[in-house]
Amino acid sequence: MERVISARRRWLAGALLVGLGWLASPGAVPVYDGLQQPDEPYRYVAPPAGSAKTAPPTSTTTQTPLGTSGANAQALSVQTAEVGPQISVFFPQFSLLAAKGPITIVLKPEVPTAPPSGATVDGNMYTVSLTAPSGPVSLDKQYLSIATMYLRATDQKTPQPRMFYRPSAGSAWQPLGTSAGGLDIRVSNFLGPGDYLLARLPADLPKKGGGVPVVPLVLLGVLVVLGAVVLVVRLRAAGE
Repeated sequence: MERVISARRRWLAGALLVGLGWLASPGAVPVYDGLQQPDEPYRYVAPPAGSAKTAPPTSTTTQTPLGTSGANAQALSVQTAEVGPQISVFFPQFSLLAAKGPITIVLKPEVPTAPPSGATVDGNMYTVSLTAPSGPVSLDKQYLSIATMYLRATDQKTPQPRMFYRPSAGSAWQPLGTSAGGLDIRVSNFLGPGDYLLARLPADLPKKGGGVPVVPLVLLGVLVVLGAVVLVVRLRAAGE
């Protein structure tokens, strides 16, 4: 009986250590990375002071053939090579149109220029270009409505930034409806070639003194649950 109780205590101690380690982990484990590949530090085109030293951010170029309809024959997802990717775009089948293929898709990181008024930019700006041998690539709005842009934020701090888009360097930035695809993954509709970035407006920034710290409350909850489990184990052992 003493061996059983001792084993239970070791199990509880191990569970506590695992729980505390998970909560203290600085990086999330994204679904697409698997359990053994947490995010690497964010890669900047122009690293800010105090940021971790990393390899340069990656760009990517992908070509897709045209089907008989003059549109991309297959759905495809294009992303950069970081772990996890700092940009990823999903193009549904038949969403890209050209008179002659293949269509070339380029995702390229840039230093943010002329950022949205009053906003604090989070990370790189990414330029998306679509070209074909016959000239400009047009977009089929019927299918483009489910094309999706994913941008990775520089960290997991809340509130997370929102996404902005402009079709060209001289155009005004427009905020996009942005949702969460993970702890640091921001998701919005893909509107076409142009520039995309993440930024926080003053209204998005946390208020000083406002809110309740989340991590201490989670730690307290873990300790309460584990304490209850220990109590139940001891009561059962005493009754046996």
